[in-house]
Amino acid sequence: MEQDTSYEMLWQVTQKEKQSNELQPLPKTFYDDVSSYLKQFDKKELSDDEANTKKNTLKLLNELYDRRKQKVLIYVAYKKQLPQPAILKEQEFYNLILEETSKNTINISSIQKQDTKVLRTLQALPEIILPSGRKLGPVEKGQLIEVSNKEDDIKFLINTTICEQI
Repeated sequence: MEQDTSYEMLWQVTQKEKQSNELQPLPKTFYDDVSSYLKQFDKKELSDDEANTKKNTLKLLNELYDRRKQKVLIYVAYKKQLPQPAILKEQEFYNLILEETSKNTINISSIQKQDTKVLRTLQALPEIILPSGRKLGPVEKGQLIEVSNKEDDIKFLINTTICEQI
Protein backbone atom coordinates (compact mmCIF):
# COMPACT_ATOMS: atom_id res chain seq x y z
CA MET A 1 0.00 0.00 0.00
CA GLU A 2 2.90 2.34 0.69
CA GLN A 3 3.45 3.18 -2.99
CA ASP A 4 -0.30 3.88 -3.32
CA THR A 5 -0.33 6.30 -0.42
CA SER A 6 -1.11 9.85 -1.46
CA TYR A 7 -3.11 12.83 -0.34
CA GLU A 8 -5.92 11.88 -2.75
CA MET A 9 -6.06 8.31 -1.41
CA LEU A 10 -6.19 9.58 2.17
CA TRP A 11 -8.94 12.04 1.24
CA GLN A 12 -11.01 9.22 -0.32
CA VAL A 13 -10.50 6.97 2.73
CA THR A 14 -11.58 9.82 5.03
CA GLN A 15 -14.69 10.49 2.96
CA LYS A 16 -15.69 6.81 3.02
CA GLU A 17 -15.15 6.74 6.78
CA LYS A 18 -17.39 9.79 7.24
CA GLN A 19 -20.20 8.19 5.23
CA SER A 20 -20.41 5.00 7.27
CA ASN A 21 -21.11 4.09 10.89
CA GLU A 22 -18.90 1.01 10.56
CA LEU A 23 -15.11 0.95 10.47
CA GLN A 24 -14.02 0.81 6.86
CA PRO A 25 -11.53 -1.94 6.01
CA LEU A 26 -7.96 -0.72 5.76
CA PRO A 27 -4.65 -2.62 5.64
CA LYS A 28 -3.11 -3.58 9.00
CA THR A 29 -0.15 -1.30 8.29
CA PHE A 30 -2.21 1.71 7.20
CA TYR A 31 -0.82 4.22 9.73
CA ASP A 32 2.76 3.03 9.15
CA ASP A 33 2.26 3.45 5.39
CA VAL A 34 0.93 6.98 5.81
CA SER A 35 3.81 7.76 8.17
CA SER A 36 6.28 6.59 5.48
CA TYR A 37 4.49 8.77 2.95
CA LEU A 38 4.81 11.78 5.25
CA LYS A 39 8.54 11.15 5.78
CA GLN A 40 9.16 11.92 2.10
CA PHE A 41 8.39 15.54 2.91
CA ASP A 42 11.14 15.63 5.56
CA LYS A 43 13.92 14.68 3.15
CA LYS A 44 14.02 17.94 1.24
CA GLU A 45 13.11 21.59 1.38
CA LEU A 46 9.46 21.92 0.48
CA SER A 47 7.85 24.14 -2.09
CA ASP A 48 4.69 25.97 -1.02
CA ASP A 49 2.54 23.30 -2.72
CA GLU A 50 4.39 20.48 -0.99
CA ALA A 51 4.16 22.25 2.39
CA ASN A 52 0.39 22.67 1.91
CA THR A 53 0.05 19.03 0.87
CA LYS A 54 1.91 17.90 3.99
CA LYS A 55 -0.18 20.19 6.23
CA ASN A 56 -3.45 19.02 4.66
CA THR A 57 -2.37 15.38 4.81
CA LEU A 58 -1.70 15.70 8.54
CA LYS A 59 -5.07 17.38 9.02
CA LEU A 60 -6.86 14.59 7.12
CA LEU A 61 -4.94 11.91 9.00
CA ASN A 62 -5.92 13.42 12.37
CA GLU A 63 -9.55 13.69 11.30
CA LEU A 64 -9.57 10.09 10.08
CA TYR A 65 -7.88 8.81 13.24
CA ASP A 66 -10.33 10.68 15.51
CA ARG A 67 -13.33 9.35 13.60
CA ARG A 68 -12.01 5.79 13.66
CA LYS A 69 -11.13 6.08 17.36
CA GLN A 70 -14.74 7.07 18.12
CA LYS A 71 -15.97 4.05 16.18
CA VAL A 72 -13.55 1.76 18.04
CA LEU A 73 -14.97 3.09 21.32
CA ILE A 74 -18.46 2.21 20.12
CA TYR A 75 -17.28 -1.31 19.35
CA VAL A 76 -15.89 -1.52 22.89
CA ALA A 77 -19.12 -0.17 24.40
CA TYR A 78 -21.13 -2.91 22.71
CA LYS A 79 -18.40 -5.53 23.27
CA LYS A 80 -18.34 -6.10 19.53
CA GLN A 81 -15.17 -7.38 17.81
CA LEU A 82 -13.38 -5.07 15.39
CA PRO A 83 -13.78 -5.99 11.72
CA GLN A 84 -10.83 -8.05 10.52
CA PRO A 85 -8.20 -7.46 9.40
CA ALA A 86 -7.89 -4.68 11.95
CA ILE A 87 -5.22 -2.00 11.89
CA LEU A 88 -2.63 -2.97 14.51
CA LYS A 89 -2.72 0.36 16.38
CA GLU A 90 -6.53 0.31 16.49
CA GLN A 91 -6.56 -3.29 17.72
CA GLU A 92 -4.13 -2.32 20.51
CA PHE A 93 -6.32 0.66 21.42
CA TYR A 94 -9.43 -1.57 21.41
CA ASN A 95 -7.77 -4.17 23.65
CA LEU A 96 -6.49 -1.53 26.08
CA ILE A 97 -9.88 0.18 26.45
CA LEU A 98 -11.72 -3.16 26.71
CA GLU A 99 -9.34 -4.27 29.46
CA GLU A 100 -9.75 -1.01 31.39
CA THR A 101 -13.53 -1.00 31.12
CA SER A 102 -13.78 -4.61 32.25
CA LYS A 103 -11.76 -3.73 35.38
CA ASN A 104 -14.17 -0.95 36.27
CA THR A 105 -17.54 -2.65 36.06
CA ILE A 106 -20.26 -1.89 38.56
CA ASN A 107 -21.70 -4.77 40.51
CA ILE A 108 -25.40 -3.91 40.36
CA SER A 109 -26.32 -6.36 43.11
CA SER A 110 -24.07 -4.50 45.54
CA ILE A 111 -25.90 -1.23 45.00
CA GLN A 112 -28.70 -0.87 47.49
CA LYS A 113 -31.50 1.61 47.09
CA GLN A 114 -31.17 4.37 49.62
CA ASP A 115 -34.10 5.12 51.84
CA THR A 116 -35.78 8.31 50.72
CA LYS A 117 -38.59 10.43 52.07
CA VAL A 118 -41.06 12.47 50.09
CA LEU A 119 -41.44 16.09 51.14
CA ARG A 120 -43.66 18.91 49.87
CA THR A 121 -42.15 22.31 49.34
CA LEU A 122 -43.79 25.19 51.20
CA GLN A 123 -42.27 27.84 48.99
CA ALA A 124 -40.71 28.30 45.57
CA LEU A 125 -36.92 28.07 45.68
CA PRO A 126 -33.99 28.68 43.41
CA GLU A 127 -31.29 26.02 43.38
CA ILE A 128 -29.89 25.55 46.91
CA ILE A 129 -27.09 23.44 48.36
CA LEU A 130 -28.20 21.05 51.11
CA PRO A 131 -26.04 20.18 54.16
CA SER A 132 -25.01 16.92 52.42
CA GLY A 133 -23.59 18.97 49.54
CA ARG A 134 -26.33 17.86 47.14
CA LYS A 135 -28.18 20.41 45.06
CA LEU A 136 -31.92 20.91 45.23
CA GLY A 137 -34.00 23.03 42.92
CA PRO A 138 -35.20 25.10 41.45
CA VAL A 139 -38.56 23.97 42.84
CA GLU A 140 -42.08 25.37 42.79
CA LYS A 141 -44.30 25.84 45.83
CA GLY A 142 -46.19 22.63 46.61
CA GLN A 143 -43.87 20.43 44.55
CA LEU A 144 -43.15 16.91 45.83
CA ILE A 145 -39.47 16.03 46.14
CA GLU A 146 -37.56 12.91 47.21
CA VAL A 147 -34.75 13.44 49.69
CA SER A 148 -32.30 10.87 51.05
CA ASN A 149 -33.24 9.73 54.55
CA LYS A 150 -29.62 9.14 55.59
CA GLU A 151 -28.55 12.78 55.62
CA ASP A 152 -29.37 15.82 57.66
CA ASP A 153 -31.07 17.23 54.57
CA ILE A 154 -34.58 16.32 55.77
CA LYS A 155 -34.06 17.97 59.16
CA PHE A 156 -32.68 21.06 57.48
CA LEU A 157 -35.58 21.34 55.01
CA ILE A 158 -38.23 20.88 57.70
CA ASN A 159 -36.58 23.05 60.40
CA THR A 160 -36.13 25.94 57.99
CA THR A 161 -39.79 25.62 56.88
CA ILE A 162 -38.77 25.04 53.29
CA CYS A 163 -40.63 21.71 53.22
CA GLU A 164 -43.11 19.63 55.15
CA GLN A 165 -43.17 15.89 55.52
CA ILE A 166 -46.01 14.04 53.82
